Amino acid sequence: LSILLLQVLIFCWDDTVSLMNTDTSQTVYCFCTPPSHAVAPAWQPVFTVDSVNCCLLLRGDEHPHADEFIQSKATHSTIFLFDFNSYPLKEAFPKKPDLPLKPVQELQWIERCNMFLHDRLHFLPERQQVLLEMEKQEYWDCLQAQAAAMDNEREKVKGEKKQ
Repeated sequence: LSILLLQVLIFCWDDTVSLMNTDTSQTVYCFCTPPSHAVAPAWQPVFTVDSVNCCLLLRGDEHPHADEFIQSKATHSTIFLFDFNSYPLKEAFPKKPDLPLKPVQELQWIERCNMFLHDRLHFLPERQQVLLEMEKQEYWDCLQAQAAAMDNEREKVKGEKKQ
């Protein structure tokens, strides 16, 4: 997930979770749990960022009611899912321009080999087409040579029969 490279999650004491763009130091988005739940304590946040599905999973603990708090300190937790694709986050994190490429001479040999293999793989369909055309041409040339040889043989046989 390329947009996650420039951001940081900030857990605050007031049960808010913010997403900040580290390049601009601006808060891009605040993730809020429903009023019935509080984000897990800021000193022990429970969360994960799923880069495959582009989402934030965040634990929220249910606020205990006054009478429940006296009886038991047990709370019920819920996992909240925030789908990054449903927020305008890509606009907040513009893509950085690609760094200029190093000259091939400055690359390590393994990088050079990888580039070579990547190029070979990239042009494989074109090469296969060229080889196929060459094979067709060679086959056609071979057929023409055989036909010419057969014509010559036939002419020889005709010439021998006339004598």
